[in-house]
Amino acid sequence: MKVRLFGLLAGLALSNCIDTDTAIFVDPSIENPSLSVVDGPLGATLGGSFDVVLHLGARASGPSETEFVSFSVKSSDESEVLVDNLPVSANVSLPVTVEPGGEDVVVSFEIAQEGDVLESSLVDALCAGNVVFSVVIEDSLSTTSTPAVSAPLQPAGCL
Repeated sequence: MKVRLFGLLAGLALSNCIDTDTAIFVDPSIENPSLSVVDGPLGATLGGSFDVVLHLGARASGPSETEFVSFSVKSSDESEVLVDNLPVSANVSLPVTVEPGGEDVVVSFEIAQEGDVLESSLVDALCAGNVVFSVVIEDSLSTTSTPAVSAPLQPAGCL
């Protein structure tokens, strides 16, 4: 009798665990940002990488096909776009599927500058202070685009 009562109480306790994750749309975040201004024989180029973590809570209506709309580098207060249409390459095929309540999907991006030389005014702006990576995604479960911004960072290679 005691075993049955314990089992009943344990079952009731577990059934009262409510999933409080409110992410019914894909929630993106940017982690591990790195940016460098690389001085070369023809001028400076950009290098760097970052990860985009895509999270979808268990209460979502189903899986999401998530596309990446834009990538940019902005001033740390986001008042100025320094590099629009940042060329990047991903470690996976895009778009990606994010399952509700599953493991977060991490997509790693690397700047694919391909030797494009930066104007000296852009180098000055990048090296003037902290910057952030900005990413915009589209989630098949949502009708609006969702932005994400990295923590501020100082580009390496600035003199």
